[in-house]
Amino acid sequence: MNKIVNKIFLLSACTLLLTACDNFLDVRPRAEILERKLFVNARGFEDAIYGVYGGLQSKELYGMNLTWGINEVLAQNLYCGSISGVALGKYNYTEDSGVRTMFKDTWTSAYQVIGYANNILDQLQSWNTTSLPLYNYYKGEMFAVRAMLHFDLLRLFAPTEMSSTGIPYVREYSPTVKPFVTVEEDYRLIIADLTEAEKLLKDDENIITYPHRNNNYEKFLNYRETHLNLFAVRALLARVYWMKGDLVHAAQYAEQVIASGAFPLADENEIKDYVAGVLSPKETLFGIYSTSYVATVKSYLYEHTSFFSYNPYYNGSGSGSTYLEPFTEVYKMDINNTEQDRRLDHFKQTTGIAFLLKMVDYYTIEGQTRPNGNNLIKGISLLHSAELYLIAADALLTTQYNKALQYYDKEVQSRGLASLEKQGKTLTADMIYHEYRKEMFGEGQTWYNMKRLKRDIVSNMESRTIPASNTVYVIPIPQEEYEYRP
Repeated sequence: MNKIVNKIFLLSACTLLLTACDNFLDVRPRAEILERKLFVNARGFEDAIYGVYGGLQSKELYGMNLTWGINEVLAQNLYCGSISGVALGKYNYTEDSGVRTMFKDTWTSAYQVIGYANNILDQLQSWNTTSLPLYNYYKGEMFAVRAMLHFDLLRLFAPTEMSSTGIPYVREYSPTVKPFVTVEEDYRLIIADLTEAEKLLKDDENIITYPHRNNNYEKFLNYRETHLNLFAVRALLARVYWMKGDLVHAAQYAEQVIASGAFPLADENEIKDYVAGVLSPKETLFGIYSTSYVATVKSYLYEHTSFFSYNPYYNGSGSGSTYLEPFTEVYKMDINNTEQDRRLDHFKQTTGIAFLLKMVDYYTIEGQTRPNGNNLIKGISLLHSAELYLIAADALLTTQYNKALQYYDKEVQSRGLASLEKQGKTLTADMIYHEYRKEMFGEGQTWYNMKRLKRDIVSNMESRTIPASNTVYVIPIPQEEYEYRP
């Protein structure tokens, strides 16, 4: 039996059902008893679903590793001075035990939460829309969670070539060994899950509008941005097709979300703190509610108290550094000297060092009053509408240039920059790449975009250009995953 899968199955049986694993032999019988007590009504299912979303906020997943903890170091946006952080920034994936543990923990935690989602899906088989009125919502959201986690594991741990070996796609709650499948098959299964989720969540079309109204009789249908809702699923489909290289479908899904009007772009004067430890009331399609995230980012991003801090590469006064692409140079790309990118407000520059405050709820940390109100949802913004404007622009660039230019210009203008159309400039793929990096700085997506494009890596860590290859772009799957396989 596969070691990691078996451990995950046992953890899922225990953790999700709030029991302790005292004895290997009695885990399953005890878990089954608790399952019968939990999955007896809507409240039980909803508690389990909230538990799944809670699992996504862990440091091993979107609370750190899958956003800025791993991906932004790999993208050469952030620097961490610990031994493991330096090894990661140099793409030394196997020599340092801390790096290996980081990858293993992310792999294991993702499959653990997938197990939680699969357990709920298994339990739903005994129910229907008559016995459980929100059946379609529960089922659709769990399909989406399963697809999202598999997609991010695929982007991190597998090559981009369709015929290459991908990752195991787990669709049932069982400790049995799941085979590795091709990258192409992984994409087929991810898209199938998201397409099914889209069908099941179709009623969100009538629930989610802007401004968001949270006055539904069914409390589960309020604050849909904290759930993988219909529009978040379509945004994920845009990401998936874009990464896969299917630009027609990437544009189709990105445009559907944009055209809904439910997630308008923020105004330029709102950019400074629109996702600063909160979910943007305008742009966030999906984010994870979390009250613990503020402590995580305070420790790693806001304070510089140890080598474990994460800081943007910076050549400013007193730094003594000559990095190839510090953040200040990134934000100068493709703009005039007179333009002021409002996203630079996400950074704090002091003598010798800079801080990325984009995701930091510094108002809470410093005991200040948030200028746009303190009633925003605290948490981690994972999908927001600005990204879709750039996906649409990229996907349409060579087929519908004028439309691509409109999407690009709308996005950059909301960030305080001048439109290319008014300047008489021509939009290029490199411009979209640079703008995507600026917009998604700190969110973990730039690394995947670099991998999608097979970009050579401009290494701030080593002051050199590293040729694109699977050696750097494919994270090694934990060795434990291969133990006991036939």
